[in-house]
Amino acid sequence: MQYVKVRTLISGEIDCADLKASLLHHKDRPAIINLNIGTTMTGVVDDIDLVIKTLEKSGFSRDRFYIHCNGALFGIMLPFLKAVSRTYLH
Repeated sequence: MQYVKVRTLISGEIDCADLKASLLHHKDRPAIINLNIGTTMTGVVDDIDLVIKTLEKSGFSRDRFYIHCNGALFGIMLPFLKAVSRTYLH
């Protein structure tokens, strides 16, 4: 499987502008995205809702993407700390 690296912001979060550019460049293929819910080194948490909005604005319907959320550090705690989009996380 081919993959595309997406830049990150200075904070370490996924750069959704770069993600959108990559999605539009590869719009003929479905997207598999790996997000972080607290990296073990820096604790960075990607904005899942913003990534979903970016996918939708780029023309990707729900059946054309899969998001894996790596919850190595905060995965078990985040649902209690922040309202997470439950529509896509089940």
